[in-house]
Amino acid sequence: MNVSIDVIIPSFRLNEKYILPILRLPKPANANIKFYLIADHPSIVPSENIQALVDHENIFLSINPQNLGASVTRNKGIEMGQGDWILFLDDDISVPDNLLETYADAALQYPDEIGFIGLVRLPEPHTAFTKALKVSGSLDIFSIAEKKPAFCWGATANIMIKRSAVKDTRFSTVYPKSGGGEDVDFFLKVREQNNFKDYKSLPQAAVTHPWWNNEAVNLQRPFRYGTGNSWLGDLNPQYAYYDLPNTPETLLLSLLALVITGLLKPLWVGPLLVFMAGVILIEIIASLIQTIKRSGTGNVQILMYVITLRIVYETGLLWGKLSRLRFGKIGERFHDNGIINKVYFYRSNTYKMVKWVLYPLLVIYILRYFV
Repeated sequence: MNVSIDVIIPSFRLNEKYILPILRLPKPANANIKFYLIADHPSIVPSENIQALVDHENIFLSINPQNLGASVTRNKGIEMGQGDWILFLDDDISVPDNLLETYADAALQYPDEIGFIGLVRLPEPHTAFTKALKVSGSLDIFSIAEKKPAFCWGATANIMIKRSAVKDTRFSTVYPKSGGGEDVDFFLKVREQNNFKDYKSLPQAAVTHPWWNNEAVNLQRPFRYGTGNSWLGDLNPQYAYYDLPNTPETLLLSLLALVITGLLKPLWVGPLLVFMAGVILIEIIASLIQTIKRSGTGNVQILMYVITLRIVYETGLLWGKLSRLRFGKIGERFHDNGIINKVYFYRSNTYKMVKWVLYPLLVIYILRYFV
């Protein structure tokens, strides 16, 4: 019995270092493999080595007429193929020779699964910034296949999904072109239309993803992800819930209160400024305690980057809502673990507990000494 797999590789760079090994992956005897390489860069000229592999029978190359973004490019790849299974791979991963064999064997062994989440390994971090990325938990989805037997979504860097499970669902185009939120949205929707069946983890299907920008500091990515993820609650309201305002939200509300107070009750300006300074201090303390507890690291530079990453992401989340005039969405959070739970103030943790203790103390302090 054979299985057919369409390998979809959206790419902006067409970097030979990564693309050629993917296109040259050994094809298992029990599988019909076709590659769909879609360049989302209209002026790019594919290298001779890449063009030499394109035969329009097993390896296809399509160049978008303009930059269409990650969602449209992946959708184009889905439409181009007809295979029973769709394997999404990033264009900057290193792949093992047995990757296709591993996925083909899984498809034959578990034909009732709607998809398989592969493992995405990251190299050992060498800078404080990439160590902070690892410690922060923002990249946990890459290693979810090692941690859970199944999950509700996976990174498009390495995941295979059954075409019959996808049906007419496609990646939404409302998310940022460069990515952020569209993968969560897509896989949750496919899961819903398949009786909320999770994707089976397949850690033996492992690839390696390099650090972005040679491990240099880059805060645009977490901000962009925050902006993109701000759409998730709008498009998937069943997973949305409300929680206490985070630090950027609290500072925004405090700033608005400061403007109003300055006009109506000038004597309250001082206490409000003290409150805003206290909010920032509490964020630092709560994040430090949580990060030290989770990671055991006491490196100040790493800890500061962890705090910065959280604030930048949450600011992107807030900006996404404000830019669409969705003021009622301030305080909205999203269950990206697939839980449908409308309970407010969901899930206590060390970070929240520290805040719950320090905020009342801050208010008491202000009332006692500044009012």
